[in-house]
Amino acid sequence: MQFNQVIAQAELKNQLIQSAKNDKISQAMLFLGAEGTGKLSMALAFAQYVNCEQPNDEDSCGSCASCVKCSKMIHPDVFYTYPTIGSKSLSRACIENWREFLAEESYFKYPDWIAQLANENKQGNITAEECNQIIRQHSLRHFEGKYKVQIIWGAEFLKKEGNRLLKLIEEPPANTIFILIAQSQEAILPTILSRTQVVKFPKLQLDELSSALVSYKDLSKEEALKIAQIADGSWREAKDLIGQTKHNYFEEFRGWLLNIIQLNNRPSHSFAQNLVDWNENMATSGRQNQKAFLQYTLFFIREGLAARNNLPSRLNTEERNVAIKMIDIITWRKMLGISQIINNLHYQIVRNANAKIAFLSTSMKIKALHKPQAF
Repeated sequence: MQFNQVIAQAELKNQLIQSAKNDKISQAMLFLGAEGTGKLSMALAFAQYVNCEQPNDEDSCGSCASCVKCSKMIHPDVFYTYPTIGSKSLSRACIENWREFLAEESYFKYPDWIAQLANENKQGNITAEECNQIIRQHSLRHFEGKYKVQIIWGAEFLKKEGNRLLKLIEEPPANTIFILIAQSQEAILPTILSRTQVVKFPKLQLDELSSALVSYKDLSKEEALKIAQIADGSWREAKDLIGQTKHNYFEEFRGWLLNIIQLNNRPSHSFAQNLVDWNENMATSGRQNQKAFLQYTLFFIREGLAARNNLPSRLNTEERNVAIKMIDIITWRKMLGISQIINNLHYQIVRNANAKIAFLSTSMKIKALHKPQAF
């Protein structure tokens, strides 16, 4: 992978390139940031750049023998570790899955990768034997590259087994680079955190996301901007939202809450049936549409709270007016509660929960939270 394939993050690209050009590469880095910000893509591009035979000021050449091997993930001096399934499993046993998976998409989520390994809802981990394997492979000399690069994606899953790597990370062999990739700093062992240079990946800006979408799928600027607003700085989420903007999620969310409020204020078979019908329609609308709808509702609540506090908001005039009225009636504290309930629902839908049950259960949780007047 080359740097030009990483969406935005120009400042971080430049920092990494300059560190390589000036021979001041940190031997242990932690790429930290939300999903969809390009951490793994940047690690792959950097591993290719430092071993490129003819790098330039902006990128690897992409055509030398080293670049070709890196792009196919078969370079003998670039190693990959990632969560696998099984108490004694090794990353190298899943390398073909990894290559096939990344050949299609380098911006992905943890559940996507686990689904690649197993159809069941399994929990991945980085095993003690994997840590021992990392130690063994870095006790050997370089094969052909200038640098040996160890990429550990999902470093949160090292857990206590990661202590086995402390000495290696603190004092790696010459010309060896460790790149750990994670979302949550709190989930990283403090002993590992203290031995790495933290490189924080910010969420992508609206203009960066919308421009990338226009180039990627030749979308209109208006559609690209609408997607970028909901995607909340994630290229992965933005790609998932393509084709979903034909839905009027504002009216769907408004209708959902109105059904819940009507049932709360005047319990009746009719209002109960309206809510059941709404849930039935959403449950049969498709997984991608459900995820996009929930992302919009989280965006609406987040931006509505900003508008209510006189902060900049990305809602249009109608959305903004309804959001402020809604928050005034329900209270901002309970809106935060609704946001958390919906965030949990999104988590369930992403992990292939039964949509019919999940949406109805969520409706009942929101109903129990408060009994506001209709708006």
